[in-house]
Amino acid sequence: MGEDPEQLEREIEATRAKLGADIDALEEKINPKKVAHRQVETAKEKAAELKDKVVSAAGEAKEKVAAKAADAKETVAAKTADAKDTVAAKAGDAKDTVTPSSGGTSADGPGLGQKVAGLAGAVKEKAAPLVEKAAPVASSVKEKAAVRSGLDPRTADTRQVAAATAGGAWATLQDQTRRNPVLVGAAAFVLGVVLGR
Repeated sequence: MGEDPEQLEREIEATRAKLGADIDALEEKINPKKVAHRQVETAKEKAAELKDKVVSAAGEAKEKVAAKAADAKETVAAKTADAKDTVAAKAGDAKDTVTPSSGGTSADGPGLGQKVAGLAGAVKEKAAPLVEKAAPVASSVKEKAAVRSGLDPRTADTRQVAAATAGGAWATLQDQTRRNPVLVGAAAFVLGVVLGR
């Protein structure tokens, strides 16, 4: 009990300071304005993190689609080149088979050239009625395409109508590519996959 009054006073001051700090900390934790401010800051941080994740994922998706579109384009180009080579090779084989020096005949009978000529004549005969029936339909289609392309159907020839229609289709494709390159890239990818089978 014989404590020094000065020491007691120091202890009381220390206790008072500690109690003041505890009260300040408690007030910091439960003050509605400060609680709301902390929650807003936390929400902002989470929103920024989410935005970063979304931007990153979108960038990765864009890169993947671009890569797939490039792959699809290369595949289509390769398939087209292969098809051209195959057609050229087949045409060369057919040309070599029918040689002018042999007159298209062989010792065994008529040659391939004569057989093809005979077959072509028969096909032409059988196709003549179909051509007569198809002529009015073709004329009607040409007129409708000319009108859609802004040409006079009476004066426009078939080549002009076809060129105008193809130009319109090309312009539409370019417009769609500008508006939605991801969709066009995806379509090219699907086309590449289909052609790759």
